Amino acid sequence: MELCNLTYLKSITPGNNAFAIQVIELFLKDAADHINEITNSCSTNNWSELYKNAHKIKPSVEMLGFPTTMKEALININILSKSETNIEKLVDLVNFFTSEFHSILKDLENQLQQLKSE
Repeated sequence: MELCNLTYLKSITPGNNAFAIQVIELFLKDAADHINEITNSCSTNNWSELYKNAHKIKPSVEMLGFPTTMKEALININILSKSETNIEKLVDLVNFFTSEFHSILKDLENQLQQLKSE
C-alpha cells in the first residue's frame, strides 16, 4: 500500500516521469538532514530553528502527497513552534512526525523505482 499520493506531482508534467523522479530523488537525498535538523532543534528547545526546519520541508510534503496525518502534524508543528506554545503537544507532534517519516521514505523509494521502470 502506497503512503504517498503522487497524483499532484505527476499532474505537473503528465506523460513524463523525469520531473517526478528528480523531485523524489532530491527529497530522498536531503531527507535525513531535514529530519535530523527537526529532531535536534526540538531536543534543544530551539523553537525558532524548529519552525524554520519544519517550514522548509512543507512544500515537499505537499508535492509528494504525504498522508493527511503527516501533513496535519507538520502544519501544527509550524504553528506551535512559531508561537512557542503548547510545548508538550509540539514535542509529541515532532515525535510522531519523525517516527512516521521512515515509513514515508521507504514508500517514496519504492515509488521511485516504479517510476523509473515505467
